[in-house]
Amino acid sequence: MKLRVVSTCVVFSVWVFACGSVREDEPSNGGAGGGGAGEHAAGSAGNAGQGGSGAGAGSSGAPTSSSAGATNEPRAGAPSQGGSSSAGAASQSGSASGGAPTAGAAGQSEDAGSAGAEESAGSGGGPADPQLAFTAIQATHHHACGVRANGTIACWGLSEITQDTPSDKIFQNLTLGDYHTCGLQPDNSVLCWGSGGVTSPTGKFQEVRANLSFGSCGIRADGTVTCWDGTVLVTAVLPTGNFAHLSPERELHVCGLRPEGTIACWGQDVGPSPTASDFIAVHTALYDDCALHADHTVTCWGSKSPNAQWPSPSGTFRDLSLSAYFACGLRENGSVECWGSGAITSPTGTFRSISSGFTACGVRTDGTLACWLYGYKAPNISGRFSSVSVGDAHACALRSDGIAVCWGDTTFDQSNGCTADIGCQWASPTP
Repeated sequence: MKLRVVSTCVVFSVWVFACGSVREDEPSNGGAGGGGAGEHAAGSAGNAGQGGSGAGAGSSGAPTSSSAGATNEPRAGAPSQGGSSSAGAASQSGSASGGAPTAGAAGQSEDAGSAGAEESAGSGGGPADPQLAFTAIQATHHHACGVRANGTIACWGLSEITQDTPSDKIFQNLTLGDYHTCGLQPDNSVLCWGSGGVTSPTGKFQEVRANLSFGSCGIRADGTVTCWDGTVLVTAVLPTGNFAHLSPERELHVCGLRPEGTIACWGQDVGPSPTASDFIAVHTALYDDCALHADHTVTCWGSKSPNAQWPSPSGTFRDLSLSAYFACGLRENGSVECWGSGAITSPTGTFRSISSGFTACGVRTDGTLACWLYGYKAPNISGRFSSVSVGDAHACALRSDGIAVCWGDTTFDQSNGCTADIGCQWASPTP
């Protein structure tokens, strides 16, 4: 189904793009993306930016979301108040290690950035060429990518990661890691690029997820899982048997969903997996993981002591989006509930998609943007939006005209290449 997104990851469940992104009304694809998660159905988990951890352009796919010092794979520092890893919006969500974000400003700013703005064809400067319009996007740590309806892609951000982007090739969806990007091509082969000697696996795949640092994992055509690059995931003991989907978030461990609804996890900081066999989606965070049952209730577990683990929220949810230190869930009625480490608050109103990363953002049912947690706000921009993918220090939202609007920290040149000629606009956050 089409997204829309990385992942997020936008947008599809864009959700292969890394901060986990979730969408209500648009089907999700695996890969880039992001950011975010898509619609879940029994036997199928979707995430857009998820986003994700991937963004997709009309292919089928699942949701594209480690302890500091326990590995030689570097992780970004925890997000700070000033800002500082699915496209398909799956958003891959918050993958920073170190101390959790300070909670002093938690819940202080819930901002409907474009509330009340009327959408018009020219609002915000839509693409002069409709072929530039994205259908899915995902933001991670140093870069972001988008997938267009025709399968072509564009990436922007730190040049050492994006300079080798194969903009002349066609992809079903993308998935973004901290320092690399992988895409599922029409023939189901995988192509990866970025910094640090990233390699591409051989063979055919159903789904692929880019994780922290340089590591990636994927589900082969026969349903078995494999991991490549990096050190943590490639040295982990991989589970046997067949899998339907992988967790969309960018962490140093991965959880896989089997066709019969059971879960297996591998990598660093893995807690005992739940034994239930009715799961339809699974998401990972730094030390905690959460999964959605067929009845849409949620179970969370973790690698820390029971007293430090996240509680499982009550009630039912349509989708989940996890960051390193918190999780947010989209309820059946469109309301959002967040939980995790520190003083976590939830927004008011109803939403159709959400994404978790350095903060939490969502697209309201009227198409306007809102961000909450840790004092961050959505940019004050006009137009209506279809999805959002929140990375580790910046975020991107997909406007209804297909333009990617991004904002946040630029310490690592996250805004580099985000220009009108590729269908991207960099916005300033609301003061």
